This record gives sequence, C-alpha cells and structure tokens, in this order.
Amino acid sequence: MNIEFLRLFIVYHYKVNSKIYKLSLVKILMDAELAEVLGIFAADGSMQDDHLCMWGNINEDREYYDKIVCPLFSKVFNKKIIAHDKKSNSVCGFYLCDRNAINLVKEFGFCKRKTYVVRVPEIIIKSNDLIIFAAFIRGFFDCDGFISFLKRKGNYKPFKTKYHTYPRIAVKIASKNMVEDLSYMLNKLGIKHTKGIQKSKENNLSDIYWIEIRGIERTEKYLLEVGFNNPAQHSKYLVWKKFGFCPPRTSKKQRELILSDKLDPYLFYAHDRI
Repeated sequence: MNIEFLRLFIVYHYKVNSKIYKLSLVKILMDAELAEVLGIFAADGSMQDDHLCMWGNINEDREYYDKIVCPLFSKVFNKKIIAHDKKSNSVCGFYLCDRNAINLVKEFGFCKRKTYVVRVPEIIIKSNDLIIFAAFIRGFFDCDGFISFLKRKGNYKPFKTKYHTYPRIAVKIASKNMVEDLSYMLNKLGIKHTKGIQKSKENNLSDIYWIEIRGIERTEKYLLEVGFNNPAQHSKYLVWKKFGFCPPRTSKKQRELILSDKLDPYLFYAHDRI
C-alpha cells in the first residue's frame, strides 16, 4: 500500500463537498485489514513527533504480535515490522519511525494524547460497512478489551455457582466518545450489549466508560460477527467451550496446557473442596 497516496486521498476526501465523491472515496480507502490496524492502534498505540509505537504484554501478547499485529502493520504501512522485547517493562512491541505513517495516522484523526478523546475514525463510521465495523472492533477489543467468566449467584445449579461459567466480554476506557462509537457499530452488527459509566471517587482520576456483552447467546454472537485474533483472549473462550467454564487468573500458557489435556482445570478449584 502506498501510504502517502492514501494520505492524500484522505485529505481530499475531507475537502470534497459532494456526498457521492465522499462515499466512493470511503470504499476506495478502507478495507478490513486497515480497519483492524486502526482498531489496534486506537486501543494500544502511541504517537510521537518522530515515531508510532505499539506495546503488549510480553507473555500474553507475544504470539498475537508475531502472527497478527506485526504482519498487519507491515502490510498496511509497507514496512517490515518485527516485535522485540523490553524485558525491563515486561512488554513486547515495536517502534515505527516513518513520517508517512505518522501523517496517515494523523489524517485518521489520532493525536498524541488520545486517551480521553480517541474515537472511531469518521471514515470508518461513514463507511456503514459491517465487515469494516467488525474489523475495527476486533482490533480494539483484542488489545483493550477482555473476555472473562463469572460464577453465578442465586438459585442456580451447583456447577454454575462453583465454577466460572457465565461469559462476559467487556472494555473499560476513559474515552466516552469511543464507547459511544463502539456501541453504535455493535448495534449495527446486531450484538446486544450494555454500556455505562463508572464515576471516579477521586478528584485526580477520570471517569471510566464501559461496554459489556454478557451471556452465552450474546457472546456467541460476538464470536460469530467479530471474533478474537488475540490468542490470549481466544484461548479463554476455547477452554470455556471445552469444559463449560474457564478458571480466572490463568496464564495463556496454562490455558494452552488445559486445552492439550496436560493440565486439569479443576485443580484451580482444589481449595474449594477443603
């Protein structure tokens, strides 16, 4: 992809008054791979004057970076990108020192200090393309979201109250605009969810905005329409599908052992038998 050509097209897109031209340019510019890259960057990316960078957990996200993030960024920005470890910070990731890449990210509306103001690029929202919506959501949730499983409380069968059987996919962020944009796209995809705000009790801390997709039917709908590309997240889902529950606070390595029948998931509840 010639990213300087793409950047110039985006600049032109925002200057053209004709709605017909705008719609045609959106279709020319946007594809699912680019949308997923933008979702990933919106969640975990950082921009400085001379570089872009991406960092993930050195243990949980390394496979995701090697197999998904780096190949996607390499293709979109036409640069060979390889993740490296920063063991002092327990992260892996990369720097992308490329002026065209920085300019392109800016044209999509991203800025240096994006934590509280980041939102879905307008060109994605206006595409009204469900494949594009799903790709951006997948990139964002793979990095900033999570899937977890809860014990049920109340009048449920003992298995559901003892083990973590109830699925929940969620994201918690500081940008109200991003939550509103994600909610809009989830609605378009037919994925039922709830959203809200967690008010800060400290004056020096910001409010947190959240989206939750709860329950088996809604979780399966998310997996069907969006899915996970991050093995750290997907492995939790696979354990749940195989055993009907997924123990909390397990590592990706432990879940891989569970899935290969080399680790008994019931051992994580051994203390409950005492």
